[in-house]
Amino acid sequence: MIRYLELIEYICLVISISNFIAIGLTLKKKKQIFKTMYFINNFGVVTISNLIIWIEGWYVDENNLSGSTMSFFLNFCNIALFILNNIMTINCKKTESVR
Repeated sequence: MIRYLELIEYICLVISISNFIAIGLTLKKKKQIFKTMYFINNFGVVTISNLIIWIEGWYVDENNLSGSTMSFFLNFCNIALFILNNIMTINCKKTESVR
C-alpha cells in the first residue's frame, strides 16, 4: 500500500516539474499563458500530494508501521514547486479572453 502511495507522489512530482518547465519555456519565449489553468493544475497536484501524506500516515498508524521520509520529502518538493510556479506565472503575460 505504501509503495503505491509513494508511486503517486513521484507522479505528482513529475507533473509539478513538467509544469515548471512549461512555464519556464513560456517565460523564455515571452508568450501568453492561461494563468488560472496552471494555478488550478498546480494546486490540484499539491492537494493530491498532501492527501497522500495524510492517508499514508493514517495507514501507518493503524498498522503500527514506520512512516516514509521519502514521501515527506517528495511532498515538500511539490509544495516548493507550487510556490515557484505561482511566482513564475505572475511574471507571464495573461491571455486575452476569447469572445
